Order: sequence, then C-alpha cells, then structure tokens
Amino acid sequence: MSLDSLRARLERAEAAIAVLKQQIGDEAESAVHTRSRFRADLSAQILTNAFLTSGRVNNTDVPQTVLQPATPGAAGPPPSNSDLGVTLRQSRIGLAASVDNVAGAVFAGDLDIDFFGGAQNGPGDRRLFPEPRLRTARARVIWPKTELMIGSDTPLISQLNPLSLASVGSPDFSGAGNLWNWLGQIRLTQEIAALGSGDERLTFAVTGALMTPYAAQAAPGEPDAVDAGERSKRPAMEGRLRIRWTGHEYGSTPSMSDALIGGSRGEIGIGMHRSWIATAPGTLTESHAVSVDAHVVLMRGVEVRGEAYTGRLLRGLGGGGIAQNFGAPAAGAPAGTLGAPIRDQAGWAQINVQPRETLISGVGCGIDLVNARDGANRLQNTVCAAHVDWRPVQPLVFGLEYRQLGTRYSSGVFGARHINLILGFEL
Repeated sequence: MSLDSLRARLERAEAAIAVLKQQIGDEAESAVHTRSRFRADLSAQILTNAFLTSGRVNNTDVPQTVLQPATPGAAGPPPSNSDLGVTLRQSRIGLAASVDNVAGAVFAGDLDIDFFGGAQNGPGDRRLFPEPRLRTARARVIWPKTELMIGSDTPLISQLNPLSLASVGSPDFSGAGNLWNWLGQIRLTQEIAALGSGDERLTFAVTGALMTPYAAQAAPGEPDAVDAGERSKRPAMEGRLRIRWTGHEYGSTPSMSDALIGGSRGEIGIGMHRSWIATAPGTLTESHAVSVDAHVVLMRGVEVRGEAYTGRLLRGLGGGGIAQNFGAPAAGAPAGTLGAPIRDQAGWAQINVQPRETLISGVGCGIDLVNARDGANRLQNTVCAAHVDWRPVQPLVFGLEYRQLGTRYSSGVFGARHINLILGFEL
C-alpha cells in the first residue's frame, strides 16, 4: 500500500471523527436537563382525533355510556342524534428522569399531562380551546427487591388500560369494567419470592397503598362541595399480590405503546380495596372491591390483557357502578335522602396482534352489571371496540377505532356507534 493511500485514509478517518464529535456535542447541547443538571427525557404524543358519533352519549368525542332519548322540547326534537368533529385535546406531554445511587437505590420520576381538562360544553367549547390537565406524576425509589412510590397514579387494583389512540383522555371501557381514575397515593412494593434466573424468572410481590379517599359524591346538605370520601377523614386502602414472569424474547422487535408483544412475558394480580364515605353526620358507609387482572403474551405477536372486579360504591375509582354510587331513595323518603349503595360486577378484556413491527391491531369488550335491587338508573353498560394503529416511520402515527355502545335502563336498551380517525406524531 502506498504512502499516499495511507495518508488519504487517515484524512478520511480524521474527518469522520470530527463529524462524530460535532454530532455528540450537538446532542449534549440539545438534551433536556433539570436545574440539578440531571438529564430528563421529554416525550410528546400529538393526536388529531376526527370522530363521528351516532346516538346520544355522555361525551361525543370520547363516549363511555349511552343516554336515554331526549324529551322533545317546545321547539320539537333535535335535528339529529349524530355529530362529527375534530379535536386535539387528547394530545399528551411527558417528562421522565432517573438518578442512580440515591440512598442505595435508583430514583425515577415522571410526569404525564394532557389537554383534556374542562367541561365538554364550557364557555367557548373547551374541546376547541383545551385546557392542560395533570394525569400522573410519580416519584419512585427503587431498591433490588423494594419500591416506594409517591404521587398520582391509577388505582393499585386496576393498573391496566386497553390500547387505544381514540380514548386517551378517558381510557376505553370506562364505565364498563375499567377503573382508571388518577388518584394521589403512597405505595410500597416488596418482592417476597423468586424462582429461576435470567430470562426464565418467576417473581412474587405484594404492594400496599394509601390513597386519597375520593368518592365522586357529595353528602346531602354538603355546604362546601367537599367530597364525601374526604369527609370520612380516613384514607382509602388497597393491596395487591402480583405474580410476574419473563421468558424467551421473540427477536428484537420493539413493543408499541405499552404492549408486551415483544417477548414471552406476563403478569397476574389479585387486589383488594376498602374506603369509607361520610353520608351523614356520624355515619360512614363502606366502599369495597376485590379484583383480578392479567397481562400475558400468548405467543409471538399476540397479547391479551384484562381486568375484573366486584364491589360497591366505586364511582370515585373511575366509572365504577356505571358512574353511580347510590340508587334512587325509597318512596316517601325525606328530601335529600340517599338510596342504597350500588353494587356491581364488571370486567373488560382486549386481545392485540402485531403482524408487523409498524402495525398493531386489537379488539376488546367491557361490561358493567349493576345489582338491580339497588335502584340504580343505569343497569348495564356494554362497550366493544376494534382498533388499528400504524406507525409507518417515526414520528408519524395513524389509527382507526370503531366502538359500539349499549346502555340498559329500566325503560330499555339504547345504543350508539363511534368512529375515530387518528392522525398524529410521537416524539
């Protein structure tokens, strides 16, 4: 090899090293840092949701239940029970950071915000002028077998949500088996046993949580709009036993959203909930539930997830009892009297398939059955949904979801349909 050839190769190598140094420097300058100089990861999911809803529903762009037919007013019936619109209020912004060696543990913090705040029919229509809303905010201290979490998160007994780009502001199957409300809480998790090692490991853990006693209910005569759960002056308590396993990874295909399709993994949990509601001076009514949940990869590219529970007075956890706490009072009861506490049994399940790295589709259903003897207005709510999500190239994301809803009242069953087209990008 000639000397001139060696010199040319050396010059090209030096030029490549210079370009690499410049790229590393640019990346360091563009990284997000906290005031304490720790690096933070910023993420965003900007979604445009174009929807068509047929039938009367509680929320036209993210429906959960069907309303009874409207009573014609003086001007006659409405022109239609269908509507079409476009919103961006289901867009999200996230921030996450982690620090090693904090009291011998790893500290991890994250924040999740969307723009789903405000009432549907507020001044100026809040769907056109969406308001920021805090979803979750968690601070976690993680040791090898112990974890402490403080912040706002879903109920411990119902941590799963269906995959959906059409139901971000309120997760799919809310009011049909999915308890999802984000609540302030303190959690402590302890691993109690483990079998196997490496890629074939089975672990058992227990978690306990103290949560804000939110009931989505005001006691009769409440003068200050304070929640009846908070008036109880007792925290809500939850516990969960978790069995988690890891197994063979099917290649290097990345999972999409929070899907576990990328490997042979799974988790099964059993949970319990208990809290109290102050319904009158000196009177506390108990809220309780027992739950089971599962998130399992059945085979390569196929996962199933779902939850089920039975309990009473669970509206505050996110739509329990089809968003009802108490039934109608008995005939002749004094004004302001609450009816019987509503008991319900509910659950949902979804199966998702990933035939290609960029494509994921799924179908699922949820149902909430209220005890008919409790005098509830809504007796049953059933929701089924099918979705397709396509991420052809970063950062683009497209989706389509079809949803069928049916809500049973004492006067009959009423249905609605919802189609949602999603266009957006993810950073």
